[in-house]
Amino acid sequence: MKDRIKQPSRIHQVSNTRKSRSISLLSDVLDALTETHTPLSAYDILRCVSRPDRRRVVPPTIYRVLKKLIADGLVVRLESRNAFVRVRTSDSSRLVYCICDRCGVAQAVETTSSCQQIDSAAETVGFQVRHRVMEVQGVCAQCSTYPSFSSASQHPHQHDLPIRASK
Repeated sequence: MKDRIKQPSRIHQVSNTRKSRSISLLSDVLDALTETHTPLSAYDILRCVSRPDRRRVVPPTIYRVLKKLIADGLVVRLESRNAFVRVRTSDSSRLVYCICDRCGVAQAVETTSSCQQIDSAAETVGFQVRHRVMEVQGVCAQCSTYPSFSSASQHPHQHDLPIRASK
Protein backbone atom coordinates (compact mmCIF):
# COMPACT_ATOMS: atom_id res chain seq x y z
CA MET A 1 0.00 0.00 0.00
CA LYS A 2 1.37 3.37 -0.96
CA ASP A 3 2.04 5.92 1.69
CA ARG A 4 0.26 9.14 1.00
CA ILE A 5 2.30 12.27 1.02
CA LYS A 6 0.40 14.81 3.00
CA GLN A 7 -0.05 18.12 1.28
CA PRO A 8 -0.50 21.18 3.45
CA SER A 9 -4.18 21.97 3.67
CA ARG A 10 -5.56 25.13 2.15
CA ILE A 11 -6.39 26.39 5.65
CA HIS A 12 -2.78 25.91 6.73
CA GLN A 13 -1.51 27.77 3.66
CA VAL A 14 -3.93 30.67 4.23
CA SER A 15 -2.90 30.80 7.90
CA ASN A 16 0.79 30.98 6.99
CA THR A 17 0.08 33.70 4.42
CA ARG A 18 -1.79 35.75 7.04
CA LYS A 19 1.04 35.31 9.55
CA SER A 20 3.55 36.43 6.96
CA ARG A 21 1.46 39.50 6.07
CA SER A 22 0.98 40.28 9.75
CA ILE A 23 4.71 40.11 10.47
CA SER A 24 5.40 42.23 7.40
CA LEU A 25 2.85 44.82 8.53
CA LEU A 26 4.31 44.88 12.06
CA SER A 27 7.71 45.52 10.54
CA ASP A 28 6.37 48.21 8.18
CA VAL A 29 4.63 50.08 11.02
CA LEU A 30 7.75 49.93 13.15
CA ASP A 31 9.85 51.16 10.21
CA ALA A 32 7.49 54.09 9.59
CA LEU A 33 7.74 55.14 13.24
CA THR A 34 11.51 54.68 13.24
CA GLU A 35 12.01 56.85 10.15
CA THR A 36 10.43 59.97 11.66
CA HIS A 37 10.99 62.04 14.78
CA THR A 38 7.44 63.33 14.83
CA PRO A 39 4.59 61.37 16.37
CA LEU A 40 2.33 59.73 13.78
CA SER A 41 -1.40 59.21 14.07
CA ALA A 42 -2.84 55.83 13.16
CA TYR A 43 -4.04 57.31 9.86
CA ASP A 44 -0.57 58.74 9.13
CA ILE A 45 0.81 55.24 9.71
CA LEU A 46 -1.88 53.78 7.47
CA ARG A 47 -0.76 56.07 4.64
CA CYS A 48 2.89 55.13 5.23
CA VAL A 49 2.33 51.38 5.04
CA SER A 50 -0.27 51.26 2.27
CA ARG A 51 1.11 50.00 -1.01
CA PRO A 52 -0.68 49.26 -4.26
CA ASP A 53 1.04 45.88 -4.61
CA ARG A 54 -0.65 44.32 -1.60
CA ARG A 55 -4.02 43.87 0.01
CA ARG A 56 -5.60 47.08 1.30
CA VAL A 57 -4.85 47.84 4.96
CA VAL A 58 -7.81 49.13 6.97
CA PRO A 59 -7.75 51.27 10.15
CA PRO A 60 -8.78 48.47 12.56
CA THR A 61 -5.77 46.45 11.36
CA ILE A 62 -3.42 49.36 12.08
CA TYR A 63 -4.90 49.72 15.57
CA ARG A 64 -4.41 45.98 16.24
CA VAL A 65 -0.78 46.23 15.10
CA LEU A 66 -0.21 49.29 17.28
CA LYS A 67 -1.80 47.52 20.26
CA LYS A 68 0.63 44.62 19.81
CA LEU A 69 3.64 46.92 19.42
CA ILE A 70 2.61 48.84 22.55
CA ALA A 71 2.20 45.57 24.48
CA ASP A 72 5.68 44.53 23.31
CA GLY A 73 7.13 47.83 24.56
CA LEU A 74 8.24 48.97 21.10
CA VAL A 75 5.78 51.83 20.65
CA VAL A 76 4.11 54.30 22.98
CA ARG A 77 0.99 56.41 22.48
CA LEU A 78 1.35 60.09 23.23
CA GLU A 79 -1.93 60.92 24.93
CA SER A 80 -1.90 64.65 24.21
CA ARG A 81 -1.46 64.10 20.47
CA ASN A 82 -3.29 60.78 20.02
CA ALA A 83 -0.21 59.77 18.09
CA PHE A 84 2.45 57.09 18.32
CA VAL A 85 6.24 57.10 18.59
CA ARG A 86 8.93 54.43 18.52
CA VAL A 87 10.39 53.55 21.91
CA ARG A 88 14.15 53.50 21.79
CA THR A 89 14.85 52.10 25.27
CA SER A 90 14.10 48.90 27.13
CA ASP A 91 12.05 50.62 29.87
CA SER A 92 9.53 53.09 28.49
CA SER A 93 8.01 53.69 31.93
CA ARG A 94 10.90 56.06 32.79
CA LEU A 95 10.51 58.27 29.73
CA VAL A 96 9.29 61.84 29.62
CA TYR A 97 8.33 63.04 26.14
CA CYS A 98 9.26 66.62 25.28
CA ILE A 99 6.94 67.68 22.47
CA CYS A 100 7.66 70.83 20.47
CA ASP A 101 4.63 73.05 19.90
CA ARG A 102 6.15 74.46 16.71
CA CYS A 103 7.53 71.49 14.76
CA GLY A 104 5.86 68.56 16.51
CA VAL A 105 9.09 66.66 17.20
CA ALA A 106 8.86 64.41 20.26
CA GLN A 107 12.10 63.73 22.10
CA ALA A 108 12.24 61.17 24.89
CA VAL A 109 14.24 61.92 28.00
CA GLU A 110 14.88 59.15 30.50
CA THR A 111 14.36 59.97 34.16
CA THR A 112 14.08 57.81 37.26
CA SER A 113 13.80 60.47 39.95
CA SER A 114 10.60 62.01 38.54
CA CYS A 115 9.01 58.59 38.24
CA GLN A 116 9.93 57.71 41.82
CA GLN A 117 8.49 60.99 43.09
CA ILE A 118 5.24 60.45 41.21
CA ASP A 119 4.95 56.87 42.45
CA SER A 120 5.68 57.93 46.05
CA ALA A 121 3.10 60.71 45.87
CA ALA A 122 0.51 58.28 44.48
CA GLU A 123 1.26 55.79 47.27
CA THR A 124 0.45 58.43 49.92
CA VAL A 125 -3.18 58.27 48.80
CA GLY A 126 -3.12 54.48 48.40
CA PHE A 127 -2.90 54.58 44.63
CA GLN A 128 -0.91 51.95 42.73
CA VAL A 129 0.55 53.23 39.47
CA ARG A 130 0.15 50.78 36.58
CA HIS A 131 0.81 53.06 33.63
CA ARG A 132 2.55 56.39 33.48
CA VAL A 133 2.46 58.84 30.60
CA MET A 134 4.63 61.90 31.04
CA GLU A 135 4.58 64.58 28.39
CA VAL A 136 5.75 68.15 28.46
CA GLN A 137 5.07 70.70 25.78
CA GLY A 138 7.22 73.63 24.80
CA VAL A 139 9.73 74.63 22.16
CA CYS A 140 12.67 72.44 21.13
CA ALA A 141 16.23 73.77 20.98
CA GLN A 142 16.19 74.09 17.21
CA CYS A 143 12.88 75.97 17.11
CA SER A 144 13.93 78.31 19.91
CA THR A 145 16.75 79.61 17.71
CA TYR A 146 14.28 80.60 14.97
CA PRO A 147 11.82 83.47 15.24
CA SER A 148 8.12 82.71 14.99
CA PHE A 149 7.03 81.57 11.58
CA SER A 150 3.73 81.67 9.77
CA SER A 151 4.00 78.47 7.78
CA ALA A 152 5.14 75.00 8.80
CA SER A 153 6.94 74.71 5.46
CA GLN A 154 9.42 77.38 6.64
CA HIS A 155 10.49 75.25 9.56
CA PRO A 156 13.90 73.55 9.34
CA HIS A 157 12.81 70.08 10.40
CA GLN A 158 9.16 69.84 9.50
CA HIS A 159 8.92 66.29 8.17
CA ASP A 160 6.64 64.75 5.63
CA LEU A 161 5.44 61.25 6.26
CA PRO A 162 8.05 58.59 5.53
CA ILE A 163 7.66 57.24 2.03
CA ARG A 164 7.39 53.47 1.82
CA ALA A 165 9.23 51.94 -1.09
CA SER A 166 7.75 48.89 -2.75
CA LYS A 167 9.42 45.71 -1.59
